[in-house]
Formats: sequence, structure tokens, C-alpha cells
Amino acid sequence: MMKRLIWMPLMALLVGLAILIGCGEKAEEAAKKVSDKTQQATEAAKETMDSATAWTKDKMDAYVGKTKEQLGKFDTQFEDLSAKADKLSEDAQEKFKGQLAALTEKKEAIAVKMDELQEASGEAWVKAKQELDKLMAELSQLYENIKKDFSTT
Repeated sequence: MMKRLIWMPLMALLVGLAILIGCGEKAEEAAKKVSDKTQQATEAAKETMDSATAWTKDKMDAYVGKTKEQLGKFDTQFEDLSAKADKLSEDAQEKFKGQLAALTEKKEAIAVKMDELQEASGEAWVKAKQELDKLMAELSQLYENIKKDFSTT
């Protein structure tokens, strides 16, 4: 009976070690699975960020292209008005030149804002876009005022 008592704790110890070793392998497998899942999630997040960045850049480029196109139309309209201004009286030509200088100044401000817009991102881009939209509206209003003044003289 004494021999049995000595073997019992030894057997319990061996069984415990076997269980511990088996659990350790399972823990390693579980940690590897978690690591693999984490890596997959990280790669998916990176792909999503890259996709969002590309989409945003496309939207920004489209906006800048549209604004440049509008400025090109204004340039053509300004040239038409300038050509017709030669037929005005001297006083009207002076007034027209002053208005044209204001338009030119506004266009230069727009060019600066467009440069800022192309370099900006995130909230800075949104703010620069809003300011550019405002400047474009002011330019349009200036043009309409000159056109209206010009057609009445």
C-alpha cells in the first residue's frame, strides 16, 4: 500500500505535466491564429485607406479641373469684353479698366487658392474649397456687373 501512495502523487504529476504541455500547444496555436487574423485585418484596413485616399484624390482633381475650366471660360468672356471696350468713350474705358483690374485681382486670388487647395488635405482641403467657391462666386458676380455696366454704356 505504501508503494501505491508513492506512485499516486508521481502519476498525478505526470498527468498534470501532460495536460500542461497539451494546453501549451493549443495556446500557441490560438496565439498564431490571432496573429494571423490581426495581420489580415491590418492589411484590409490599409487597402481601405489606400482606396479612400485614391477616391479623395480623384474628387479633388475633378474639382480642380472643373474650376480651371470655369476660369478658362471667364478668360474668354473677359477677352470678348476687352475687345468691345475699345469702342467705348474714354471715361467708360477708364471705368472698364478699373473693373477689369478688380477681375484680374480676383483671378489671381483664385489662382493662389487653387494652389493651396492642391496642396491641402482633410479639413484644410474642405476649408480651402469653401474659400475657393466663395471667390469663384465673387468673380462671377464681378463679371456680371461689368457685363451689365458695359451693355448700358
